[in-house]
Amino acid sequence: MNVKVEIYRDTSGNPFPIIIKNGIFPACLYMNAYLNGNHNSSRSKSYKIQSSQTPALNTRIKYAYELKLIYLHFTSKNINLVQRVCSAEFLTISELEEFVRLCKLYAVNEHTEKTNIINLTDTRIRNAIYATANSQAQVSAHTFRQRLIRLKSYIEYLYLFHHEQSSINLNVQMDDKLRVFQLYMNRLISGIRKDNTETKDPLTSIIPAEKFFKLLEIIQASSPRNPFKLSRLRNQIIMQIMIDTGVRVGAILKIKISDLIDDWDNPRFLLTKTPNDTTDKRSNPAKNKTKPLSVSISSDLMKLLKLYIDTIRVVHSKSLEHDFIFISEKGISSGQPITYEGIHKVVDKFGKTISIKLHAHKLRHKWNEIFTVKAELAGYDPAQINDMRRYCMGWSANSKMDLIYNEFMHAVKSAELSAKNQNKSVPVLRNSNE
Repeated sequence: MNVKVEIYRDTSGNPFPIIIKNGIFPACLYMNAYLNGNHNSSRSKSYKIQSSQTPALNTRIKYAYELKLIYLHFTSKNINLVQRVCSAEFLTISELEEFVRLCKLYAVNEHTEKTNIINLTDTRIRNAIYATANSQAQVSAHTFRQRLIRLKSYIEYLYLFHHEQSSINLNVQMDDKLRVFQLYMNRLISGIRKDNTETKDPLTSIIPAEKFFKLLEIIQASSPRNPFKLSRLRNQIIMQIMIDTGVRVGAILKIKISDLIDDWDNPRFLLTKTPNDTTDKRSNPAKNKTKPLSVSISSDLMKLLKLYIDTIRVVHSKSLEHDFIFISEKGISSGQPITYEGIHKVVDKFGKTISIKLHAHKLRHKWNEIFTVKAELAGYDPAQINDMRRYCMGWSANSKMDLIYNEFMHAVKSAELSAKNQNKSVPVLRNSNE
């Protein structure tokens, strides 16, 4: 069954996700109504069913993939969730347990690849060890929990849709069944962290120094190891912005020519927050999750940006129809703004070239590691460093995100302090022959 998540636009130009089957047909009308509708109901509060306005686009896209997992699983088991809820039968314990087992695992890639004979060398072995060091058979506790929450929320939505106008006597019987289902799901959800915990080594840098230096070399457009034949300058600038500033992919997608400030003393670009930018025609418009801010960049990076705009971007006719800096440079989308998928492919290919699993958020973590080191060497105290970090990352004043991004440096300092204390407590052993 060919089931995908696609982004469409309504008559007002607002994007929305749809789960489709076989290219054009909605996989389930109820599921898509839940995904993009207003979940308010006159009985929501009375029956402790979560109710909210339509979530933001990125949130709905995440929900769409969770719902796709639900749809594929129960369809494969010949279980029609709409009919089950309509008849107030819900799901059996064994059916729920089977779904729980699925939710713990990563989605399996169904296609098979040709097997090649590879000569094992020390380098290949080291790369393989590093590539699998942080892998796990199960998804994170957060992902596992969200999948179960989505099933529970969708079942509740179906229940309200079909039974809100039922007679009082019938409601009492059906509501009892709903509460049994809710209690069971709540128990599963609340017990997840006990059943699915992940242990990470905080002393392991998000990108080891050896790999990071290789990355800095291969992203250069002039590097003989650069894996791209085309779009080398564009890809170098995109990678350089993420490495130098720590901004998200959505921020890079949003940068416009008009956002550049070519100040000789302080070149920078403005990171705007315009959730309903009518000039952004991408099916999945760029999003800036943080507050608006000014992002400083080096003079060399500003020169590269202007070089790209004046010599490469300008030759694509469709680029004249919009102000976004980074564009697709080949195919039917040539000249149109680059997409999330386009940047993720660039990052992934660079990662494969240096034999690590790389994604854009790792570069954000790496920026925070480097920022801490440089700020401490410059003599700033921890409070000043955190204030500057919050500004550079676009976080609010009370944000606790610095605790997450700076975990590596905290672990290093703790290890160094622990080692010093151990050295003091361990007696010095001398050779008896001395």
